[in-house]
Amino acid sequence: MKIRWLFALMLFCLSMPMSFAGDYNGKIIQINIGYDGKTITLIPEGWVRSDCTCYPTWPSMMCLDATRVSHNFEKALVLSAKARGQKVNFVINESSCYVEAMYELID
Repeated sequence: MKIRWLFALMLFCLSMPMSFAGDYNGKIIQINIGYDGKTITLIPEGWVRSDCTCYPTWPSMMCLDATRVSHNFEKALVLSAKARGQKVNFVINESSCYVEAMYELID
């Protein structure tokens, strides 16, 4: 009986859609505020994508998620790093390009 439940659980987990995360880092070369007034998109050096769905108007940019509790801190980190020319590492959701985590790289 336990084996059947374990097998069913394993099949369930394998059938769930997965969103993969990817790491990207570099100096921020472009920051944009979307037409809606709250979406912030950005491009670090070396970033080449054209299939992002987080802000369809600009499909080649990663986005900060305005619904996250840490959104204001993330904006501050991005603006500070851009102003100082500091590198940042971004962990994004590969299917949407929303930033899931970020941290400043210290040289």
